[in-house]
Amino acid sequence: MQRGLKILFAMFVALLVWGTHLTNAAASSVGYTVKAELPADQLSKQVSYFDLRTQPGQEQQLKVVISNTSNTTQRFAVSVNQAVTNDNGVIDYSQSDPKLDPSLTVGMKDIFTQAADQHVTVPANAQKTVVLTLKMPATKLRGTLLGGVYVAQLQGKTAKPTAPISIKNAFAYAIGVELREGALVQPNLVLHQVKATQINRRNFITANLQNPEPGLMSGLKVNAQVMKAGQSQLKPLIQQQQSKMGMAPNSNFNFAIPWGNKTLPAGQYVLHLTAQAGKQNWQFTRNFTIANKTVKRLNKTVVTPTKQPNHWLYLVLGLIIALLLAIIGYLIYRNHQQKNSVQ
Repeated sequence: MQRGLKILFAMFVALLVWGTHLTNAAASSVGYTVKAELPADQLSKQVSYFDLRTQPGQEQQLKVVISNTSNTTQRFAVSVNQAVTNDNGVIDYSQSDPKLDPSLTVGMKDIFTQAADQHVTVPANAQKTVVLTLKMPATKLRGTLLGGVYVAQLQGKTAKPTAPISIKNAFAYAIGVELREGALVQPNLVLHQVKATQINRRNFITANLQNPEPGLMSGLKVNAQVMKAGQSQLKPLIQQQQSKMGMAPNSNFNFAIPWGNKTLPAGQYVLHLTAQAGKQNWQFTRNFTIANKTVKRLNKTVVTPTKQPNHWLYLVLGLIIALLLAIIGYLIYRNHQQKNSVQ
């Protein structure tokens, strides 16, 4: 018994050491770090991103330091991107050319020069400072303008700068850029189009939610229910609840309600959606239609849902097997006892 415990303990220690080694190897394989050189007019010294109060017409340089901690020369793509909200309800700085919300009048691409998007080569075990220049519009900016400096590794040889290159998807750094010239503005929530659609060959009802104000939204919680029109008091056909989401200023995203294994045929439906962020609350009710041609089109490409395992069947089979083993064990024991009594 003690020998078995020692073996198990040795295996646990070996797995722990192996897991630690893998974690350290993964961390070191990135091979570079990125850091913002915070300017003197930084509003908060407690954060690692650019948090600035600017003036109309102001021109300023922002500096980002890229440190190559590997033993080989590396190339990087540096861009200043507009902050948008992806369909997971997460503020996203990684998109270089996103579809911008119609409510956005001044974006990051409007105030940073074209030189902000550049390729940078950093020698092995060295660092390089990238300088980005912004110029604010002459008209005072309302609320918050949010974006990010996005730095990603490039594949390709330095000796052939004209050769095709691509950004590695494994790892990238994003440093936030938050600019404002006046008071903070409260975010808002507006419900737009509700429709049946398909994501990764799975059917969903999506509700487009927009924050049309230049205000940052955090801690967003959404609860959505889809019911048959005229039967709002019944149990919802499908529903989805999600929390801890956020929205960038002047952005929108599609809140997805899984169709799942439910049969949702063509017809008239109603969406009830409630949302909360901080002390703000919203309630929406929207009637929508799913057309016959929409259902037929989606059903042609949808992935057939896999059947859930019947746990009760497995439980019954397990009990039957256990009972049979008990009976067999009893019979063997009784036979052994009878032989002993004969002797």
